Amino acid sequence: MKWQVIPHYDTDVLIIGAGPAGASCAYHLAAQGIKVHLLDYQSFPRDKVCGDFVGPVAIQELIGMGIHRYEEYEQTYAIDKAALYLDGELMITRPIPQVPGVPNHGRVIPRMILDNWIVEAAVKKGAILSTGARLQDYQVFENGVLATYKQGKNQHNIFARMIVGADGSSSTVARILTGSKPQAEDRILAVRAYYKNVRCVPRQAELYFTSSSFPGYYWFFPTGPDTANVGIGMVQENFPQQDTNLKQLLEDLIANDPALKEKIGAGEPIDKIAGWPLATYNIAHPKVADRLVLTGDAAGLINALNGEGIQYALLSGRWAAETISECFRLQKFDAAALMSYKEKIMSDLHFDMTLSNTVIQFIRNRQFNPFWLKLLEIMVQRAKKDEVYADIAGGILAGLKPANEAISVSFISKSIGQGAQTLYQDVRREVAGGPVNVTMLALKSMLFGMQTASYLMQHPSDYINWGKGIIQHSVSLAGQILKVKTQ
Repeated sequence: MKWQVIPHYDTDVLIIGAGPAGASCAYHLAAQGIKVHLLDYQSFPRDKVCGDFVGPVAIQELIGMGIHRYEEYEQTYAIDKAALYLDGELMITRPIPQVPGVPNHGRVIPRMILDNWIVEAAVKKGAILSTGARLQDYQVFENGVLATYKQGKNQHNIFARMIVGADGSSSTVARILTGSKPQAEDRILAVRAYYKNVRCVPRQAELYFTSSSFPGYYWFFPTGPDTANVGIGMVQENFPQQDTNLKQLLEDLIANDPALKEKIGAGEPIDKIAGWPLATYNIAHPKVADRLVLTGDAAGLINALNGEGIQYALLSGRWAAETISECFRLQKFDAAALMSYKEKIMSDLHFDMTLSNTVIQFIRNRQFNPFWLKLLEIMVQRAKKDEVYADIAGGILAGLKPANEAISVSFISKSIGQGAQTLYQDVRREVAGGPVNVTMLALKSMLFGMQTASYLMQHPSDYINWGKGIIQHSVSLAGQILKVKTQ
């Protein structure tokens, strides 16, 4: 007689990390009757460094979990328009684009509140939450996953059918899987602080661009009538390299940027400036393995162009739960059975993320900052007089519209046409200013060329790596464009 040993499972799914990705995954799994155990090294409510803006797509996910019914939800600050500033000057103010089936507004919800709501929703559905629990290691076997975690001074083992890594940009689950940490070129660094007694425009979020913070931007997101989340985010790997202290840079911008200085006024910080690294999208980063799924920041699901992560955390948490639920129905948990989750990411997010990465690769070269910011100005000028163009550009930036709309013949031709018109007007203005202005323009152009050539001669490897990155991202983007065109 052949005996079969049936293993004892402590839970069906072990989720490491109870942020938006992990908690939303737990919510949707528990709603299907699947046993879920959430582990997080912190206790809730807990803070998380973030801009706190929850966009319309993320709002839709919260509505799907019933969080919009919470009494405190309506007290959070609604945002239905955005303003863009360049070098301290207001360039454009636009309403958030309307997309059928999606709310026409976002909300600024501090992570201390938002993350706690999602965790509570998951626990109400039946998920078990263990806090102060830090994952030490895990092993994947043919019949399950054995994880070891430390809680206080005690070490515990837990055996599950599956493990979900939702433990952020510095994910322990991902590091054990890949054997390495995220590369510097896939990192964004951000800092933020909360201010009180500031001047907020009702229901308006604001983005600021200037050469000193580029490639990146700083923000002013109201959390109430006279309070705001103020912060800055920049791509970590760029050149020419410079020692940038983001905390000091944010303080300098608050003190010297005319528009932001006017907003802050006599306001004062509520807390200290805090920072956190973010890992952006990398196609080579695995999303699934046998009995394992990575979600949210742990999967690198952060848009390099705008730093958006909450939307993708909530989406990936739900997508992972849908795939895992099907795996339980079929009783198959290998990588092949989980591949539909990765395919969902590829079909819905890959093009947008690839386009963002390609743009970021170009603007890593800070020597061309005047050119990059001029391009931004050109796009804003077109958006001011073209509603369709403005909705596409704003919709992509807000994660509401697919990025492939930016590669349409119409959008590209409008951008080129506006560029030619703007540059022509600039040249005419300089010529009208007389010989001195023309001479100064020529000298500036010559000096820029000399500085670029000098840096190229002194640091050829920077330009070689930059060029390689552009080629790699462009090839990947071209493949996606061909795929879209043939569908």
